[in-house]
Amino acid sequence: MKTLFKLSLVALLGLAACQQENQQEKEYSFPRTGAEDTEHIMSEKYWSYWTPEVQAKIDADIEKYRKGDAQFVVEGVAEGTAIKVEQISSDFTFSASAFNWDQLGNARRNKRYKELFGTLFNRAIIPLYWSTTELEQGHKRFFPEERDSEEWWNNCEDPNSQPHWRRPPSEPIIEWCEKHNVAMHGHPLLWGHVIQTPSWQREGVPAHELAALDTLDRFLVEKPEERHCPTYNKLSADEIAAIVPEYTRILDERMYNNMKELMTQYEGRIDTWDVVNESYFDHRDNTLVPGAKLTKSTRFGLMPGDYVYRAYKLAEELNKGKALLYINETMSDSKYENADIYSDQVKHLLERGAKIDAIGIQMHLARTHRNTEHVAQGKEFWTPERAYYIFDKLAENNLPLCMSETTITSPGSDYRGEMIQAIVATNLFRLWFSYPTMNSINWWNVVDGCGYKDDPTISGLFTRDMQPKLAYYAVSNLILKEWRTNETLHTDAEGKISWRGFKGNYRLTWNDSEGKEHTAEYHIK
Repeated sequence: MKTLFKLSLVALLGLAACQQENQQEKEYSFPRTGAEDTEHIMSEKYWSYWTPEVQAKIDADIEKYRKGDAQFVVEGVAEGTAIKVEQISSDFTFSASAFNWDQLGNARRNKRYKELFGTLFNRAIIPLYWSTTELEQGHKRFFPEERDSEEWWNNCEDPNSQPHWRRPPSEPIIEWCEKHNVAMHGHPLLWGHVIQTPSWQREGVPAHELAALDTLDRFLVEKPEERHCPTYNKLSADEIAAIVPEYTRILDERMYNNMKELMTQYEGRIDTWDVVNESYFDHRDNTLVPGAKLTKSTRFGLMPGDYVYRAYKLAEELNKGKALLYINETMSDSKYENADIYSDQVKHLLERGAKIDAIGIQMHLARTHRNTEHVAQGKEFWTPERAYYIFDKLAENNLPLCMSETTITSPGSDYRGEMIQAIVATNLFRLWFSYPTMNSINWWNVVDGCGYKDDPTISGLFTRDMQPKLAYYAVSNLILKEWRTNETLHTDAEGKISWRGFKGNYRLTWNDSEGKEHTAEYHIK
């Protein structure tokens, strides 16, 4: 079945501008099978994966897992009384990362961006990267400063070059979400990537240990071609810890203190947390040794000993059961073996007593070797078969799944590029939504030109000027129209109505025999 929507000229000009009547409207459709792709946007190879049979399975699973049966009785009304059934919220979580809060260059753009939370998205990802949350040691950027003001960013000549670009202070976002009843997810508590680690991390380390670190930690070497360090490869983690004991102590103390400060600051306010981000490489390579003082991380260089397990134990202690604790990992290549490793890591942590409430799955179709142009050509990135394998393997741990980070780029800013992005988004969103244990989908970069520096700039649902792209209409049509139940029903002789609808909150409205309006709330679980 094709997805149809009305795309007005007014919408294309911004969705936030003053609306004018009688604008010319244009219809678009997003094909779900090769037969519907009359413009031949996607290759035959692509459509060989997304067959009518696959789409029928997705439709059936959505019907089975995302809907529930409902009955409601109104006493004292005549048979045939009309009751308007209106779904006002969904139990399923659709979220976006709150990057670039007040950073888009003018008030109109910033206002439109904020309004997406609470309308299209019912949860916000709060960026709490250590390196930018604590630009200066001992000073957390929870609250806005002059460099975080809308005026400052509006007059910034090169915003992308600023160290806190995409990394706004957290309190304005959290206050907005609390005011508008938007759930929040903190990301991340612990991550060893260079973009997460503050520039001052080695301050206070003795000079002789700093000199040793230049050869002991290959990830601290500035030139990539010099990062093959024989000394690093030869020594064990314990041997390195003995050479740099003060750095080992400082690294451990500062990383976990950051976790403590974040969870203490937002106790009872943030609903879910990514406790550890992108660590399965260390599980794969057996670098996470219980009791060790250091970890020789495959991707991050030197890290605290057994840092993943210890992070979960600390999070559980600080959390006191108030928030849900997630693990987060990239599955962008959709390789079967990566899913096996990730699932095994989760199993291993659970067996050791770590508290994990949900499994996050990243999918970034952004890099040069895996992007939507390649998908359109029929490359085997996130085909239905691979998606089901990943989900089934991770589901063996009996935990909910979450599409925690999703990037779906436009291969170009022309019509074809936008259509590719919209088609890929439509089919993937539908498959993800249909999986029985999936609980949320998060769009990573909402606005073009606001992605990570190594990613293409056209990964948003909106242009940099906050004009909606075809992908926005594809996604919003699913979330706000196709996956909402709104209808008018008529009571039987007993005043009863029955329906099957998407799980969530409903408002029921009817008039009695005297014409007085009544409302009631209903929830389909």
